[in-house]
Amino acid sequence: MATHQYDSQGLRVINVVLVGRTIASLINLAEHDDLKITVIDPETIDTAILAIIAAEADITVLEQYNERINADILCLVLATNYAHNQTIILSDKTPDFNQLKATGFRARGYITPSQHDKLVKAIRAVHDGEAWLPRRLVADMLNHFAAGAIGQ
Repeated sequence: MATHQYDSQGLRVINVVLVGRTIASLINLAEHDDLKITVIDPETIDTAILAIIAAEADITVLEQYNERINADILCLVLATNYAHNQTIILSDKTPDFNQLKATGFRARGYITPSQHDKLVKAIRAVHDGEAWLPRRLVADMLNHFAAGAIGQ
């Protein structure tokens, strides 16, 4: 999924869209020349999708609780309509299986408050094809999938 756009010095650039104005404060842009950040604050999922596509986003970072836009639905719609993009969700608590399921298993990362300082590392990891999921969520997923496999 990763694209390889480069700047004038040959540095790989990751197009990142932040949905919500508070997320930008978590990234010191002066330290990260390889990130092209676009901040949007859309009114609807449709306007969010259009802005994310226009920005040619590689990674979209969403706030889990946004007054106007359901992050889970936006994540699922993005995955369906703009498969090039990967989504990371900022959550105020450790996500569980049901939260991941609500995204259609499309969220590639969750950042909890204790990991806000790891956002850039998570962006790079997800861009490189990895997932950024809490270990407890991975264990929860495995338990659900194992229970489903045993019940068949």
